[in-house]
Amino acid sequence: MEKRLLVVDDHVPSREGLKQWFRGRWQVETAADGWEALKRIKETSFEAAIVDLDLPPVHGIALSGWDVVRIVRAFRPEMSIVVLSAQGGHDVKIQADRLGVAECVEKPISPARLHALAGVLEARVGRAIGRPGGLMQPQAGGS
Repeated sequence: MEKRLLVVDDHVPSREGLKQWFRGRWQVETAADGWEALKRIKETSFEAAIVDLDLPPVHGIALSGWDVVRIVRAFRPEMSIVVLSAQGGHDVKIQADRLGVAECVEKPISPARLHALAGVLEARVGRAIGRPGGLMQPQAGGS
């Protein structure tokens, strides 16, 4: 069974570049904002997500990448999450650790960093699938 990955980024070249990079290894879906991401996560079971922290407001309501990560953690705690940030730093890493984020990646992303990121996701998802009650268990209530 092919693993599912959600890429959440409002910047089209970044979103589509990541989609193309992971295609063939993962079944990739994309979202351009936090609200679209939450809709997709509600509808589909993903093993992993790559979330840009700087997402735009929709209809005047802000939903940041950190908000998406918190909501995903509440409803899908087993999902591996990578966050993307144009500005890394100590505070980003502390927040990521608190939320159980697999990896923090600073933009722009080099090809070498993409290779490493793919390895991190493969390893984390592989371990989770092998655990009793891991990622491939059906969702209760069908959503």
